[in-house]
Amino acid sequence: MAYGSLYNPSEIFVTVSQVSPPALGQKVVFTTPGPLLETAPFPPGPGPYTDLEVLTAGVYEISMDLTASLINASNLAFNTEVQFRLFINDTTPVLESTFESFNRITGGPGGNPPQLEIRNTIGRTIQLRLAANDRLSIRVIAASLNVMYRYPSIVVTKIAN
Repeated sequence: MAYGSLYNPSEIFVTVSQVSPPALGQKVVFTTPGPLLETAPFPPGPGPYTDLEVLTAGVYEISMDLTASLINASNLAFNTEVQFRLFINDTTPVLESTFESFNRITGGPGGNPPQLEIRNTIGRTIQLRLAANDRLSIRVIAASLNVMYRYPSIVVTKIAN
């Protein structure tokens, strides 16, 4: 048996820096560990944390989510988007873990700049075989301007050896 979780219960939004693939963006930051058995927050210490380390090999169910805020203020056609992806040991992307939020706006009537804000709680649950001491992190893989997030969580549960 193994399980673990990391959260950030703060109401404060974290600004996401603009990034375009293939460049990688920032890691999602967690402040609060949940129950842990055969898992550990990383880096060690009082936090903040960017990774959750599994200490035993096996098949894990991994759930990730957060609330995204995408703000668009323009009188031109414009897209605002953000994509997140799970990474193993900072080097291996888990393609099936990608989750995203996207909005599109067109200019207002008479050249008036409309403003649209969309907030989505977005996430994904996957199953994945992990090795002992694998570290899991969520990274931004694409982001336009005016993107923020809050309330991120990652939960892992070992479901098989």
